[in-house]
Amino acid sequence: MSISMVYSLKDLTAIIPELILTGFAFAILLIDLWLPKKLKAVNGLLALFGVVFAFAAVVVMYNTNMTAFNNMVVMDKASNFASIIMLITAFVAIIMSFDFLKREDINLGEYYEVLLFSLVAMQLLASTYNLIVMFIAVETLSIGMYILTGFLRNKEESIEGAMKYFILGSFASTLLVLGIGLFYGLFGSVDLNTIKASLANADSFHKWISILAFLFVFVGFGFKIAAFPFHSWTPDVYASAPTPMSAFMSVAPKAASFLALLRFVAVGMGPIEANWTKVLWVVAVLTMTFGNTVALWQKDLKRLLGYSSIAHAGYMLVGIVAANSLGYGAVMFYLFSYVFLNLGAFSVAELISRKEDRGTEIENLRGFGYKHPLIAASMLIFMFGLAGVPPTVGFVGKYYLFSAAVKSHLYWLAIIGVVNSAISAYFYLNIIVTMYMRGESESKLELFNSVPVKAVVLLAAICVLYIGIFPSSFLDIALGSIGF
Repeated sequence: MSISMVYSLKDLTAIIPELILTGFAFAILLIDLWLPKKLKAVNGLLALFGVVFAFAAVVVMYNTNMTAFNNMVVMDKASNFASIIMLITAFVAIIMSFDFLKREDINLGEYYEVLLFSLVAMQLLASTYNLIVMFIAVETLSIGMYILTGFLRNKEESIEGAMKYFILGSFASTLLVLGIGLFYGLFGSVDLNTIKASLANADSFHKWISILAFLFVFVGFGFKIAAFPFHSWTPDVYASAPTPMSAFMSVAPKAASFLALLRFVAVGMGPIEANWTKVLWVVAVLTMTFGNTVALWQKDLKRLLGYSSIAHAGYMLVGIVAANSLGYGAVMFYLFSYVFLNLGAFSVAELISRKEDRGTEIENLRGFGYKHPLIAASMLIFMFGLAGVPPTVGFVGKYYLFSAAVKSHLYWLAIIGVVNSAISAYFYLNIIVTMYMRGESESKLELFNSVPVKAVVLLAAICVLYIGIFPSSFLDIALGSIGF
């Protein structure tokens, strides 16, 4: 049986970006075998070209709306918008990795291969209404993340973080597949559109079992987006993984997982919306509050960004709980803004790090604003953006998330979100105070000598301000990407 008998050209067209990334990953796999150690940087350049070509394909096909592989894969504006977020994140993470891998003496082709294969899995996760495809994509991207977390093989914390991530991830996957099995047992299908139609006509017993199945599936997604109480891996993994991969993990898998979660609740769980919104209301509040509260006591910058990431997942859940087109679009815009905010902050963490990726304590930033004024000013912009201070993109993102909650009459949820933003301002401003108001003449901190990373920091800071001041066109694209 030939491939043409099973798959049509249309099917393959729907996954062109994924095919490009897969091709470059295999090219790295083969070429790396022949590369001498001093030319290992070629692997990074190949990965970068793969991401650029895939990005170009997504942009060209942005307005395409098609299904493929017997409706198991869908290409629409939502999946393309999420792919753009993931590809920008991967592009920056690869640039951050060039000098980092050389410094840590782990400049291996496997690093870039795993990154590209994980990226393919993330894109598939964002491009399906089929629960089995979602499960396979989650597992594939998870394996990649476990490997990349433990890539600093001589650092004990890195191996420990990878093991913790793996064990907790296995537990979440078990519940995810259990939930999928329950849906299949109830309705004989794993397609979200079919489940929605069956659920709309189901009796009360089937609906109650469906709520149980929803909870199991949500555990799987909750783990990936770091929602409370499935968040415990996040600070340890962010703190122990190679910094470029911490940056990558803080954005790309979240973009894929949030879109998959949106498809799951907005499409498949539409008939029981009144039930799942109550559950996610509580989860959103606990996630915001826990992340921001615990972040108050963090002394390490990467660990603080880990708890901050938990809190931001809570903000984005507010948009989902609103259950309207404004809320869903606001989630997409917030994910887009998060690219520049988080990658910028993690890039600064990489610049202040030393061998074995250590030395990222906040105390090391004393006097930083006077010794490295340009990088410190960029960090100030990132902190203001994460706190939601105007005119940064973080302010615009939060404004639309909370507006969506108000539009759905979720006044208390919006108020709790605003209060949490106020709480978060304390630990973000603490970093600014440390840089500018403590130990003005004491700073002996030398930056990691990486021109590409410094360029990333400055460019990200410019984007945070530019999109914050002129958000209209980006908002229109984000809000228009949601068609379900």
